[in-house]
Amino acid sequence: MKVLMVLLALSVPAFAQHTLGEVSNVAAISCPSNFPAGADCSSAAVSCPKLADIGVIWGVTGTPTAGTIIYFSGGGGTSVGGDEYARTYTSAGFSLVQITFDSDWEAPDGNLLTSACRPSTLVDYFHRQTTGAYCAQGDSAGSGAIGYGIAWYGLAPELDNVEFIVGPVFSDVATGCKVPHSPAVKVIPTDGIPFMDNPWYNLEWRSVSSWTNTACLPPNGSSPADLTKESAQSIIQSGATLSYPNSSIAAWDCNNGLNPSAAQSYLFLQQVTTPWTLTALSGCTGAEGVYTGVTPQGVSSTVAISDHMIAHCVKK
Repeated sequence: MKVLMVLLALSVPAFAQHTLGEVSNVAAISCPSNFPAGADCSSAAVSCPKLADIGVIWGVTGTPTAGTIIYFSGGGGTSVGGDEYARTYTSAGFSLVQITFDSDWEAPDGNLLTSACRPSTLVDYFHRQTTGAYCAQGDSAGSGAIGYGIAWYGLAPELDNVEFIVGPVFSDVATGCKVPHSPAVKVIPTDGIPFMDNPWYNLEWRSVSSWTNTACLPPNGSSPADLTKESAQSIIQSGATLSYPNSSIAAWDCNNGLNPSAAQSYLFLQQVTTPWTLTALSGCTGAEGVYTGVTPQGVSSTVAISDHMIAHCVKK
């Protein structure tokens, strides 16, 4: 069976600072056209404390002989991400789970840390249905969702490998929302030449304002009260779990300085006390177009990322 066993998921927040939710009303459906051919799709509802229920569709492609990889797309998570990797992962014996939410997982609660219960609950749900290696990959805000999961929802012991693509972007929200702007961050990759990147949400401020229920950036920046709220919604703050001894962590960031994803990624990685890697990608299309990027060795980013995932998504 290519499709994972469908079970009602109840929360098991043994390691979590924040409580996970539940997955219910799971039903097999015909896959929407934006999922890969051959995927098995299901719809469900995700329920979390203090949040309205949110609808979700997932597609599962491949047979998990080597393990399972869960993928979160950027923005509000309402589009399918990971198609560039699907054939490679499934050919290597992995099952790929692609997630789409019916609406932004970050809204309408106005608290990113609380809203991150939604993707975190799904990570936990699929973990308890696999016996092999289990890994996660996310783009931009999708990598932010995974960052919240391992830092605040106790998911690090569940994940053997994490690939952060241009993120996590919610590492220090207040730093991204200040006026005058926060200083540029010197990003020092483990693979590549150091480069500068601004951590502030120059293009993303409207979404961040909505998702945090604050006034981020223009015209005057966040008020002192809003900065306090933004800090309390950031991934890196007092109480976060930032040691992941059972997980390998890799980040991949564009070095063109066009948006804050690289700076926010590095702000997070600097606080992580266990080993990690960060690869600088050149030639990205736009701020986060990693799929045209190349590593310092000239390897296509898609090839390098998928090779890294396959090599490190191994049961710990």
